[in-house]
Amino acid sequence: MNQWPEDELTEIVESDDLHIAPFREDGETYGTPTWIWSVAVEGDLYVRAYNGQDSSWYQAAVRENAGRIEAAGTTKDVSFESVEDEELNDRIDDAYRTKYEGSPYLDSMISERARSATVRVRPRDIFDRMKAGEPVPLDDPEYPKVFEEVERTIGLTRKLNAATDVDEIRHYLGKIIREEVDESTTIFPPFHINVGKHTSLGRNVFINHACSFLDLGGITIEDEVLISANVSITSESHPVEPDRRKTLVPREVVVERNAWIGAGATILPDVTIGENSVVAAGAVVTKDVPANTVVAGVPAEVVRKL
Repeated sequence: MNQWPEDELTEIVESDDLHIAPFREDGETYGTPTWIWSVAVEGDLYVRAYNGQDSSWYQAAVRENAGRIEAAGTTKDVSFESVEDEELNDRIDDAYRTKYEGSPYLDSMISERARSATVRVRPRDIFDRMKAGEPVPLDDPEYPKVFEEVERTIGLTRKLNAATDVDEIRHYLGKIIREEVDESTTIFPPFHINVGKHTSLGRNVFINHACSFLDLGGITIEDEVLISANVSITSESHPVEPDRRKTLVPREVVVERNAWIGAGATILPDVTIGENSVVAAGAVVTKDVPANTVVAGVPAEVVRKL
């Protein structure tokens, strides 16, 4: 996760003029900036809604997960994450007491109502924008971060594909996706993935030989999913227009619980494979697959209900 540079975080908190503006429901326009108290705890920036979860800005923040803040004379694109950890909220309470000691509003800001609407605010980078589905041109100033991440993943993938037992494979895959892979999940090499940090794997997942994931837009594989050999899942596309073709358009792919993807199938961006569904071998999936169905063909269409 991204953290604030120490000097920047200090400046934001000490200025005490933070205005928060989450995206509106269209995901493109910003809401009206709202002045709000802010505190820093362990390198992160936190805010709370005075009116708790009834606050309109809080509801927008947790719904859209992104927006911007204005503070210390600058404007920053940010991501939002609700905070439910009680011990962390206790530390945030202490930070409020220290910073706002003597304020008549302090008790309200450490009340259960406000605690329930605690939000972590983090600087938003190119990976956050991609995960949110924003088109990103190749000349974006942050694109070198993507190349750095790809280089890291190439090195780890080489070790994964040279591993000699499933536990070692699982270990390297966990490093690639940056989360622990459950011991019930099995992957047979070779396995190919371009970045990894936007892939999430559930429990008791099976991925057979020679599968390929492009995950900058996000790939979620839920529990009990079976993925046969030579399956390709891509969450990335490009505009058709020649002058825009080098812009990456990320769109998440979700494979829901207990789905089965047949050998050689291709899953394209912005697709959800419904629970219990089957994608036949060689199918090219270009649109959502309803739960409890079998799809086949190019492009894939429903051929049977389960």
